[in-house]
Amino acid sequence: MSLSRMREAIADCTKASELDPDFIKVILRAGNCYLVLGEVEDAIQCYRKCLGAENSICLDRRFTIEAASSLQKAEKVAECMHQSAILLQEGTDDAAGKALGSIEEALSTCRYSERLLQMKGEAMYILRMYDVVIQLCEQTLDIAMKNFRADLLDNQGDSSHVKLWRWHLQSKSHYRQGRLDAALELIEKQEKVPINSMCGDVSGKSSIALATNIRELLSLKKSGNEAFNSGRYTEAIDNYTIAISKSFESRGFMAVCFCNRAAAYQSLSQIVDAISDCSVAIALDEDYAKAISRRATLHEMIRDYKQALNDSQRLVLLLETQSKSKTQSRSSGSSGVRDLRKARRRLATVEEKAKKDLPLDFYLILGINASDAESEIKKAYRKAALRHHPDKVFARNDAGDDGKLWKECGEKIHNDADRLFKIIGEAYAVLSDSSKRSKYDIDEEIRNNYRDSNRNGSYDEEIRNNNRDSNRNGSCGHPSTSYSSPNYNRSWSGRSSTYSTSYGGGRSSSRRNWYEAYPKTYSYSHSQW
Repeated sequence: MSLSRMREAIADCTKASELDPDFIKVILRAGNCYLVLGEVEDAIQCYRKCLGAENSICLDRRFTIEAASSLQKAEKVAECMHQSAILLQEGTDDAAGKALGSIEEALSTCRYSERLLQMKGEAMYILRMYDVVIQLCEQTLDIAMKNFRADLLDNQGDSSHVKLWRWHLQSKSHYRQGRLDAALELIEKQEKVPINSMCGDVSGKSSIALATNIRELLSLKKSGNEAFNSGRYTEAIDNYTIAISKSFESRGFMAVCFCNRAAAYQSLSQIVDAISDCSVAIALDEDYAKAISRRATLHEMIRDYKQALNDSQRLVLLLETQSKSKTQSRSSGSSGVRDLRKARRRLATVEEKAKKDLPLDFYLILGINASDAESEIKKAYRKAALRHHPDKVFARNDAGDDGKLWKECGEKIHNDADRLFKIIGEAYAVLSDSSKRSKYDIDEEIRNNYRDSNRNGSYDEEIRNNNRDSNRNGSCGHPSTSYSSPNYNRSWSGRSSTYSTSYGGGRSSSRRNWYEAYPKTYSYSHSQW
């Protein structure tokens, strides 16, 4: 018993009782072993046998008191098991929480009870404590292997029955966390166990259905990755989208698909769509460093440096926390250290860009070219506004689980969608007005020319002079004759490949003037986002 080998202790007690049927102490000890294992019916039988012994003269009063007390404990555990089973069938968080409390109390008496441990795992699974479920299954397996019942061995002489419910819960937990390969590996182990060993509450059909779904999701992700690597970005988006629609139960995997789809959108210059997908991925997995890093890059591309700064700061904080965790666990974290250094350097760069308060890249936000006609601007705006309206995001993503997932992540997704919707409106407010658009194009051309000629820091004075002259003349047309470059004209028709990078220089006053001129519908303060 001291070595936690209860099954061997019971065998010794049984042998001792056969040698001396009036040896009441050994019957009591057998009952205690059964109780620790959670086999309450056998424990109750032993305790009642002690209390009903005819040779009461030979029964020490201490044994009587212990048997009576242990009998009450066994009966209480039996009732707990019954009530907890009923609560777990409800499948709600509230019921699972109540069941978990009762199970924990019962386990203080029956610490090696397979049934109680299984119910505890099921309760924590309902409560989405997936990592704790996996840990429970791993930490209790060794003791379970010591105390399995030999009469339940399968034809191969293996004790797989003590592993089955653990594999089942672990595979479902890994799936929920997005670790599909680990989940599939455990399911394949279950499939190798003979059918007659599939005992208890473990459902073979459930595992088969889960395995089928996992294989399909992995195939879709693989196809998406192959299409992306081959430059077939639209095809990649289609594959990731199908995978998302079928993986609502696996937040981790869904987050990866959203992040991968964001990369495909980015390659197609659909930057706002990419930012939206990254935001959903982060809402699903707050510690998803890759999604945070990608969104920071996307914000830099549209020159939303304040949001890029927020994401960069968040990334550094996350990587620092992960680095400390790895150090405490003594695991190798050389790649993590490199990532942290890179993130810190990037943070310093973004901080400098954020100080310049450059205007957003409105053309990139709407996904159009500077040469596009007004009709194309209006078309792009309507498409983007409809797709990223805060009230429409849920309808676009709310499939498969009756909205439960999105209700839990709703506030974060809604806030991010609201911010995107505002900058879409801001872009349209400028580009749909011919005078504002002309002024914006002129300032962009000035910025590009000074960037190309490496005259960093001096173009802002030119822009301010242009703004002052334009305001004095009541027009936002051609720049004044004070511009020295012969290339300044209104025929500028596009952005260079580096259009989304930082353009040196100081604070631009033109953006403030635009805000003041916007209609109230789009008069948003960028600093509030």
